[in-house]
Amino acid sequence: MPHRVLRGKVGGKADLVFEGVVKCSKCGVVRSVATREPRPISVPVIVSWLESSERTTIEFSPTEAVAVGNSLDLGESRAEITAIESRGARVPAAEAKDIATIWAKRVDRVRVKFSVNKRNRTVAHDVIAVPDEEFAVGDIVDLGKDRAIVHHIRTRHRTLRQGSVRAEEIVRMYGRVVRERRSR
Repeated sequence: MPHRVLRGKVGGKADLVFEGVVKCSKCGVVRSVATREPRPISVPVIVSWLESSERTTIEFSPTEAVAVGNSLDLGESRAEITAIESRGARVPAAEAKDIATIWAKRVDRVRVKFSVNKRNRTVAHDVIAVPDEEFAVGDIVDLGKDRAIVHHIRTRHRTLRQGSVRAEEIVRMYGRVVRERRSR
């Protein structure tokens, strides 16, 4: 049940200790409480994005369960845990105090591969998008100095020649450069 803190203090060396007066937000009862919980620990995290990896740390309660597939909030970005190293081995889950390193990949942005036909050659481009952004056959995509129209989209299970699909489901988009007509 949620309680509102009326007054109190936090202290303790090994553990975080809260001593104070709280009020129950449901029934209104006011009472003194003393709670003790372990101090958070910092766990190293390696976050991959495109061709680079970045080292950082994240705080967990020592007894908190961490598993592959969990999401991590890393300030402005979100990441998904892809691997956990504990006691010299890769494990599917572990308590935070037993974890040596967490590997994760950013999931708030995805790279959509786009093969673009430019006259007699095909050039690969990467389009950065949010995972739930939709791309449709017939869309015109800005590629910096060029713009291209999408012919078809390949997902893991099928090829779309019409319709749309979310960016996170796309394996590759195919298209051709659109020539801009300029008026004089």
